[in-house]
Amino acid sequence: MHPATLASQVINAAISELRTSAFPLFTFALYFDHESEALAVCADTEDNSNRTVASVNSYNAKYFHQYLAAGDLGMAKLWQANAGRSLSLGDFSRVNIARVESPGVEQSEEFFLILAQALAAHEEPILALSPTPSKVAFACSGVSAEVALMWSAKGDA
Repeated sequence: MHPATLASQVINAAISELRTSAFPLFTFALYFDHESEALAVCADTEDNSNRTVASVNSYNAKYFHQYLAAGDLGMAKLWQANAGRSLSLGDFSRVNIARVESPGVEQSEEFFLILAQALAAHEEPILALSPTPSKVAFACSGVSAEVALMWSAKGDA
């Protein structure tokens, strides 16, 4: 199956599932599990994202202040606060929605570009899932990252 067709099927199935459950969308991620060779969607709410960020920041603060006090700027930089939303897909409210195994897919730049383009092509119905569409962020995996691209909707979506 062509990657664009696969991505569209996964995205459409996820949209349907999220719509049915009246999920208050904040972040929509098209996720490729590199190890399992599977494509899925992860979705998060603003409340869950805020809780995750607060928890991570609380944890990181201990180490940030420890290294800052010790004068180790390099290590302090590793423990900085998250000033935005959570992109930790495993901590999202909904994980692995509409998951489809895709063994043998070539994990190339072209493949991940096709995934990102497919996600961007579905912005309008995805935004309709959110109580605050202007806050929605889109994310997509890349060759070597769980989240390689992140963007907001284009102005005419």
